[in-house]
Amino acid sequence: MKTLHPAHAPDPAPPLARTEAEPLPEHLAGLRHSLLASMFVALTLSIALMSAALFLGIDHFVSQKFDELRKQRTAYASIQAKAIVERELAQLAGLATLLADDAELRNSAYYHLFLDGEKEHPQAAVHRIAESFRLESVGLWNTSARLVAATGSVPSPPAAQRGVAVDWVGQTLWLVTSAPLLREGQAYAVLQLARPLQPFLDAAFPPGSEVTVRAAAGDAGVKQRMRVALPARNGKQVWLEVAVQDSVGPALNQVKHLLAWIMAVFGLLLTFALAAFLGWQLKPLRALTQAVSAVGRGEFGARLQSRGRNEIARLVNAFNAMSDDLKRLRDLERRMRHQERLSDIGRMAARVAHDINNPLTVIRNVARLMEKKPAEQPAQILEDSRLIAHHSERCMRTVEMLLDYGRPVRLKSSRHDLNELVAEIAARWRNAWPDTPLACIPAQGPVQVDVDAYQLEQMLANLLDNARQAAPARPVTVSLTADEAWVRVTIADSGPGFSTEALERLYEPFFTTKRGGNGLGLGSALAIAQAHGGDIDIPPGAPGRVEVRLPLAGNHAQRPGR
Repeated sequence: MKTLHPAHAPDPAPPLARTEAEPLPEHLAGLRHSLLASMFVALTLSIALMSAALFLGIDHFVSQKFDELRKQRTAYASIQAKAIVERELAQLAGLATLLADDAELRNSAYYHLFLDGEKEHPQAAVHRIAESFRLESVGLWNTSARLVAATGSVPSPPAAQRGVAVDWVGQTLWLVTSAPLLREGQAYAVLQLARPLQPFLDAAFPPGSEVTVRAAAGDAGVKQRMRVALPARNGKQVWLEVAVQDSVGPALNQVKHLLAWIMAVFGLLLTFALAAFLGWQLKPLRALTQAVSAVGRGEFGARLQSRGRNEIARLVNAFNAMSDDLKRLRDLERRMRHQERLSDIGRMAARVAHDINNPLTVIRNVARLMEKKPAEQPAQILEDSRLIAHHSERCMRTVEMLLDYGRPVRLKSSRHDLNELVAEIAARWRNAWPDTPLACIPAQGPVQVDVDAYQLEQMLANLLDNARQAAPARPVTVSLTADEAWVRVTIADSGPGFSTEALERLYEPFFTTKRGGNGLGLGSALAIAQAHGGDIDIPPGAPGRVEVRLPLAGNHAQRPGR
């Protein structure tokens, strides 16, 4: 065989280059880091181990218990069978003792044995006894073990004049007892009674039942049978073999096979059910993740529904509280910007009032003077002068409202019962607008507040005007409710209310949803409410509703006026 010289040996194969492991697909990588997937695997392993332990426990302990139970049943059946034999032997012995005193039997046997009487008489007595007491075997023996008279199958001669025992007659086991016939205290004959044992055993243990009892001779026994020794004659060994049918074993094997399938199927179903339950329980976490992302984008106020009181529910409640706090902070920031805007508007309004209000006054006065000289002016000029005066007054009113809007609210507070104060304001407003039905619902009991009555009337009149304009000639309701610290004045109308988008800009100057409005009324109302330490809440949607919250007298939670 040709060998290669080392110099000409082929170069060894280059080592395999180490390649980086290919990254897992995105969905598999997500499962690897998924809490639900980890819990699913842990549940599967736990259920498999518990199922195996349960099956082995059933296979070992339950089988052992059934074996012990079968042995106990066999022992009980053995005691029962022995008691049956002893009871029947005792009854048969009592019957033999009773029949041994039968006068006809005694006389016929005596005459036959000692006076050469005919045999027919003792035979007739034996037949009479057998028929009267339904005995399968009756035998009359002399003291020399000679059979005098008999009926049925006769066992072997009695070994003693008196006794009870069992004996084989062919292939059948019999109960045998004997009693002597006495004359002047001397036995001259022996009466032997016998009955087959099997009918009594069949009555107690019917054929086909779980318990089987059979007679046996000798020492050989059958496995799983219990042997009971019986009193026998002639030194023979006679036994009763008692066995309980093992109907549980095959059934238990079938149950174990069925249980194995049931546990496997149930384990899978339980695993998927628990996985579904865990997925349902962890569902708020997915919603919470999306909500946190929304908060990160600046979408505050998102709320999630919590279920129960577990850790996830507490986490959801904590997020809801955080979201509410962030929303309040954003509202506070918006109101701070609003206050800054008010300050800017106040400074601007002062300059506007100085630069515009005086010229507007001159224009209005000139127009009024022209109106007072109708004879010197044509009709068209008079109409134009009235129009100039009207719009001049509108401009002056807008300047005044702008000044009021930007000027800090100065309160002259005094203590009032808000029920009475609101009722007075509502009465004056009804007189001004009789076409709009206004219902006033007071709070229960007196409601003491420290307020500026004129500023409060300006705020409520402004809000009532808005309600009337939102639904003309439709009913408006003012209701008061109070708790331990606050009183709420709710103004409700039948109008369309405010949309969520409109609420975002509701207090901006010159933003309005009403035709012909200037957007300054709600801002002034909010300023008055906040100056009293209260606030205004306007929920979105129809019907329209505005809630003014004011502190009760003595409530230290109120904010100072501004």
